[in-house]
Amino acid sequence: MGNRQKPHSLTTKDIQVLVKLSGKTENEIRQWYDEFHKESNGTDRMNKRQFQLYYTTLKNNPKLEQITDHIFRAFDKDRSGTVDFSEFLIAYIATSTGTTCEKFEYAFEVFDINADDKIKQKEAEKILHIICQIVGLPEEDAKTYAKTVMISFDINYDKALTKEEFVNGCLHDSALGKIADPFDL
Repeated sequence: MGNRQKPHSLTTKDIQVLVKLSGKTENEIRQWYDEFHKESNGTDRMNKRQFQLYYTTLKNNPKLEQITDHIFRAFDKDRSGTVDFSEFLIAYIATSTGTTCEKFEYAFEVFDINADDKIKQKEAEKILHIICQIVGLPEEDAKTYAKTVMISFDINYDKALTKEEFVNGCLHDSALGKIADPFDL
């Protein structure tokens, strides 16, 4: 299916680029690559299911399985239907140890379910419903949070959030930003 692409070995140039982009050492990059290579059955690309298993294991939280489809979409920058090692490493580092702004930029991709570069009320409700389920909050809270996010962050009142509106809103309202961060679960 989506994992039949030819395996790709990590070149010296790849490592140099990843060291620069990720802030990790060459040795750390090689360790991450070896693990990713093994978990991707030697293809260096993960389909959605492989990613789901790998991500929940890395985060040590099986409840995350509910949201990994959306995280997968955010990590799959080239929209190939698979996540390669570079996409994974850069996104994982950005969402786990990156700046708050980087985390919210990836969070925007999680919320933008239809990939139209806007978050609408239904998309916000769907992702916040999943987040509320994971953290044990009632379903009604998801609708309330979604309405509050849309009202608070929608600066131009067009009933949709751009990446800039979403990121700025999360940065300026720490309570809403915390509930809208799928990477801090």
